[in-house]
Amino acid sequence: MKKSMLGIIALAMLTGSTLLAQGEQTYPAARPEFEVASIKLDPRPDPMIGRPPGGRLVAHGIFTKFLIALAYDVKEFQILDAPTWTSREQYSIDAKPGDNPKGPILSVYLTKRQKEDDEFKLRIQSLLADRFQLRIHKETREQQVYSLVVAKNGPKFKESKFNESDAAKGRLPGLKMHPYELIGTSVDVHLLAEELSRRLSRNVIDRTGLNGAYDFDLRWAPDVTDGDSAPDGPSILTAVQEQLGLKLESGKAPVDAIIIDHIERPTEN
Repeated sequence: MKKSMLGIIALAMLTGSTLLAQGEQTYPAARPEFEVASIKLDPRPDPMIGRPPGGRLVAHGIFTKFLIALAYDVKEFQILDAPTWTSREQYSIDAKPGDNPKGPILSVYLTKRQKEDDEFKLRIQSLLADRFQLRIHKETREQQVYSLVVAKNGPKFKESKFNESDAAKGRLPGLKMHPYELIGTSVDVHLLAEELSRRLSRNVIDRTGLNGAYDFDLRWAPDVTDGDSAPDGPSILTAVQEQLGLKLESGKAPVDAIIIDHIERPTEN
């Protein structure tokens, strides 16, 4: 639950261009930084992360591995060779940027919001390098993936008829994410594949060929764990096929990965 919720918060909070590291770091000389950062151990059942005005980072009870995923714009399963504590020990962070003149040269084709998003992620990269002594490199490795394809009888959802009157009534386009339900309103299948990747901890490649905007409601039951009774409902794989008319086919494909070369627990302050 914690990881899923954090993934949901991050997806809603940040959009923008990808900052996947090439080699050791992306912008080693000019990367912007947080001027002041407080980091403390903080185990709690309700982790959260936010970005108040001014480029601050405020987080409570987050995992280091999640922070790395956020900083480098990858999913947690794409981070390899991370110590177990990075996904078990929780931290609270309050970091504030100063009037830092240095910063990366970002594309003139990016929007103002995209530039702010990218600079925010680069500041988190600096924080990880300074306080966690993080050193990483990028590799492409063959991993298990799912291909999202159209099942035999075709998709069971229809193209969205969303219009301005829907917005006036408070019905907004987007993907609503609950622990065991995804509700799509005028969204593309690629976004569905992205969220399925997070839920399945495996890259999901959209190979449906569906290019429109769609409405759908996907519901499934949690996985059975030792001692639990059988769930009341289908697994997520079964639900995708029965409710959406799509299919998740297992296979292997090259996947970009962040390799942890070195990381240390931060010194609290």
